[in-house]
Amino acid sequence: MNAKFLTGCKLMTALLLVIATTGCSLLPRGQETGPEPATPSLSPVVEVSEDYYGSIPPYKPNQTRGMLSDTKYRIDFSHLELGLMEFARETFPTSEYLFQEGQQIKQEQVTEWIAQEKAGAANGQKKKGILVHVLEHDYLSKEKDHLGQLEGMVLGLSLSPEYQDATGQDKMYTTQELQAKGQQLAARIVQSIRVNTPTVPMLVLLYQVPEANSSLVPGHFIMSGTVNANEASVSKWQPIDEEFYLFPSSDLESKYAQQSLQYDKLMRQVQSYFGEYVGMTGVGRFMGGKLTELTITATAEYDSRTEVLQFTQFAAGSINQLFDKSVHINLYVQSMNKPLAIYIRPATGEPYMHIYRQ
Repeated sequence: MNAKFLTGCKLMTALLLVIATTGCSLLPRGQETGPEPATPSLSPVVEVSEDYYGSIPPYKPNQTRGMLSDTKYRIDFSHLELGLMEFARETFPTSEYLFQEGQQIKQEQVTEWIAQEKAGAANGQKKKGILVHVLEHDYLSKEKDHLGQLEGMVLGLSLSPEYQDATGQDKMYTTQELQAKGQQLAARIVQSIRVNTPTVPMLVLLYQVPEANSSLVPGHFIMSGTVNANEASVSKWQPIDEEFYLFPSSDLESKYAQQSLQYDKLMRQVQSYFGEYVGMTGVGRFMGGKLTELTITATAEYDSRTEVLQFTQFAAGSINQLFDKSVHINLYVQSMNKPLAIYIRPATGEPYMHIYRQ
């Protein structure tokens, strides 16, 4: 694939040079032309094992970027953004649509929605609203005759379960309560967006932000809603059973004892093979009560690259013995200040290992 890609780049460069050097002679002498409107073109998509969207250059940043800098909430944006794209594939498949950062919703609108939601809270709950942020993703047509035309939207509504009761005490909504309040909030936001995009199908996802004292475990999706073309409201809501747990932890041990024991065994095997201390922390993703992805970060100081290689191979072998093949595994090996190796074992496809040389 790399050879074909480089050859294509060379041919394209040569073609551009020919056009640049001969373009002036192609125009009739004395005739001046103004700039022609830009024609949408596809960005190159590198063939990889995972299913990603292509896009149309130039890249346009999201209109609500930077809004979280003034809030106290921590949102794991990598999980939020990739999660939106993951759920979007079922409605807007990568074979038919291109991706673009959200261009329809402006910062002023989100600020207004947050203010309205706080003002409309029940008595004794005015200090904290549940709406934290709104993230928009757009999906464009891949068809030649409609290339770049907006044909789908995905909205991620980040919600906080925190509120204050009538006495001023901090409380937490249950998942079911937050789902119900999120649906009411989404109805108002969708109705507002429909003023400018009345015919575009939409997918609405409710995302619960992490707890304030959680620095490693990300937030999680709790519900998805579908807005069909020419509809002004969500026609169908579906709960999402997504959970994240820290490995190892007492919470994991109490709810998922088998996975906790597997991870404990992995740590014992690694420590018995390597005499010095190796810190290993993991974050597991559970969907419908089943472990689907586990990301492990192993931290230690190594004297040589061969030691890094031996450790990564040994850890990968133990992981393959202990965890079912249906679990996507990410193993990151690092020292205190730089990455050393990675091992990726996808649920489908071949595993991959790389040792950094510097």
